[in-house]
Amino acid sequence: MTRLAPLLCMALGAAAVLVACDGEPAGPRPGEAFTLKLHERATLDVIQTSVRFREVSEDSRCPSRVQCVWAGNGAVVLEVAPAEADATEDTLHTNPESGPGGVVLAGYELRLLQLNPYPDTPGDISPIDYRATLALYERLDAPVQPSSAPTSY
Repeated sequence: MTRLAPLLCMALGAAAVLVACDGEPAGPRPGEAFTLKLHERATLDVIQTSVRFREVSEDSRCPSRVQCVWAGNGAVVLEVAPAEADATEDTLHTNPESGPGGVVLAGYELRLLQLNPYPDTPGDISPIDYRATLALYERLDAPVQPSSAPTSY
């Protein structure tokens, strides 16, 4: 049995490497919604960028049990860190009248889809309860990047 242990370990290690190297991106794919908790980070492999949900800078959304004259706004601050550049902060809004709901990143747009929980009644929501649902979409109007591969005629 002691002779089989090293072989079993090598076989399990090889299987783990094959699973990890299957070519599929580990993070959310374009068009796929993903949700971050406060201070949680996701890696957008397709653009080699990480995104961290830093804070909710505003939550003036009209509670569902209240009649309001204005829908209000939820604003989330994201730390966006491309692999080859310094991190930046971007604020995305739930209400387009208050500010942008997305940010352009390397030919894609990262959009805020939802901020939860939605307030039911007036009052504060605990910061640890917030969840930001985001998605990365390919921009149709983005300039086409020239290919670095040689062209043969």
